[in-house]
Amino acid sequence: MSSYGGRGGRSGRGGRGKPNPSNQSSQAKLNVCRNFASTGNCTHGDRCNFAHVVKMHASVIAADKNPDPKPSYHGGYSSNNTRGKSKDYYKVTSVAVWETQGAIKLFTGSHDGKWRLWNTAGGALTKEFEHFVGGPIDTVHLASHFFFVGFEAPPKEAPDAKAGMVHSWNLNSPADPPLELCISSMASYASSGRIRSLWTTADGTVFSGGTDGVIRQWAFNPTGGFALVREMSGHLGAISGIALAGPFLWSGGMDGTIRLWKPESGENCHLIPSIKKDNNGAQTQGAGHSGPITGLLPFDAPNNAGTFVFSSSLDETVKVWNAANGECVASETHGQGVTSIALTADLKGNPLLLCGLFYGDIMIRGTISNPPLVLLMKLSHQFIGVGHEVGPVNNVQPGPGNTFYAVADDGKLTVWQITGDFGL
Repeated sequence: MSSYGGRGGRSGRGGRGKPNPSNQSSQAKLNVCRNFASTGNCTHGDRCNFAHVVKMHASVIAADKNPDPKPSYHGGYSSNNTRGKSKDYYKVTSVAVWETQGAIKLFTGSHDGKWRLWNTAGGALTKEFEHFVGGPIDTVHLASHFFFVGFEAPPKEAPDAKAGMVHSWNLNSPADPPLELCISSMASYASSGRIRSLWTTADGTVFSGGTDGVIRQWAFNPTGGFALVREMSGHLGAISGIALAGPFLWSGGMDGTIRLWKPESGENCHLIPSIKKDNNGAQTQGAGHSGPITGLLPFDAPNNAGTFVFSSSLDETVKVWNAANGECVASETHGQGVTSIALTADLKGNPLLLCGLFYGDIMIRGTISNPPLVLLMKLSHQFIGVGHEVGPVNNVQPGPGNTFYAVADDGKLTVWQITGDFGL
């Protein structure tokens, strides 16, 4: 991919540290119009000095009240600074987009132990259904007509213990009980630790990653549900991202490493180690991340320019890797930890990278831009009055019609749409 010719931007400080305003990579190309972003209208029209390119359609609380609210990381909440505000609701961890019979519906999962189904008809968010699974949900995932939920709950055989569960509902027959992914006939759970990430393929293969550091591969049998095929070990701690890209299965962990596996054998064939920072907070030599990985995202560049993988981390960076060989071809810092990533497109079809951030902001970056990963716009509640007041933004997902959806620690589900030209 021609635009990924080198390393872009400097390495930031720790992912949970304060943003660095002097970092030029955090300066957006466009400044969002507050009125347009919040209402879809602006009295200044074409005379407005700010960009009319993104608006928020809806926002709803998608979790139960938290009986023991705690402040977000770093105190100091005031009317001008939402960082440090109490988390009044359970965090919403993930969102999945379901297009069915001309309607757009959303699944969300929360640490209150409930997944919820929302209807977006009429530009609003209406809750249609909710289901309690028995413990905190860390991920929801949609593949064809199967809806997967990864959560933690007591297993049947050990009601005083907790284990990682994966349940899958057939949306073509929603009244049926869910299929359960179990590591053996003698265990009613999918992992000894919580399930943090899921990846599925068109042939019914499922990859799951848990806090026990093990990747598990499952195969679907129409008569017997999902059967465990193999286990892949190597990460120290939770696996926070899984993706199939190029010839490899990619995995990222809270240990800061990225591992590449041969999916047909489970062999770990390449390691991208984490790197340290010096006493001044600068990253030492090396292409890897210096903080926990928070997401992996495959990207097929336009015009057959190659397949790449985006990785995000609490070290404040997004890096771009050649999917064929694991070579780092670009890197950009964000001034705060990057907690989720997704791909969408502008009105011309140019692919855009959405970056959910630690303090509740969302950045929109170019993917085929020059320079690479140029910052196009930053959506911050502090400046536009809408969005997520408390981060992290735990998940962002694209939808039809240039929409995208985000969930965060503030308990909110937000709906956005790209409506204008970013000048790419």
